Amino acid sequence: MLRLLRVMIDLVVGCAAWVFVVPWCAQVLIQTWRLQAVGPPPDEYALGGGLVLGVLSMLWRKPNLLVHTTLHEFAHALLCVLLFVRVGAISASAGQGGEIRHTPVDPIRAVPILIAPYVLPMILGPVLLARFLCPPGILQGILSLLCGVAMSMHLHGLWLNLRYNIYGKGADLPRVGYVLSFALVVASLLLVASASVAVLYDAQPPQWWRELFAESTQEG
Repeated sequence: MLRLLRVMIDLVVGCAAWVFVVPWCAQVLIQTWRLQAVGPPPDEYALGGGLVLGVLSMLWRKPNLLVHTTLHEFAHALLCVLLFVRVGAISASAGQGGEIRHTPVDPIRAVPILIAPYVLPMILGPVLLARFLCPPGILQGILSLLCGVAMSMHLHGLWLNLRYNIYGKGADLPRVGYVLSFALVVASLLLVASASVAVLYDAQPPQWWRELFAESTQEG
């Protein structure tokens, strides 16, 4: 009975996400692209070089597996902390998977904890934020290159996560529900793409950040 209820919830909530959330995220990406993507991005060569380096890093198999497994478990842990769930032990290994132990949670909090590694840009997010706040110059070009690397690693990590967690005992996606899981993954990819376009096509940091930086410089 409980399993049937979980299937029904997955179908209802998942279909609602496909009908409402995913199209909205796609519209955000389209509007962002129309507003921002005029010509090539300011650091196109650095960004392209970063993408190539990121693709080449996929050949470094064992360290990559360890990095992505570690990030996977820390994504679970981050949502546990945000949802006030006590975290016990965290373990990760290259090729052998990982594990996080936390106190039992209700089904509502279980879903974001389980789906976190598939929707959170653990590598790309911090690099995009740094690039967003960086003034024009050499550092901005370096951060654009790192964004390219991080994009490739984000997609590679997502592929590995999906590959190892679609089926099997203790896999995340069956516990969330396939319909809802893939709706959330697609929505996340669309939003991450929107953020990437908005940041990488803008050569200037936001006005509020420039004003804050100018005030702190004058005070110093």
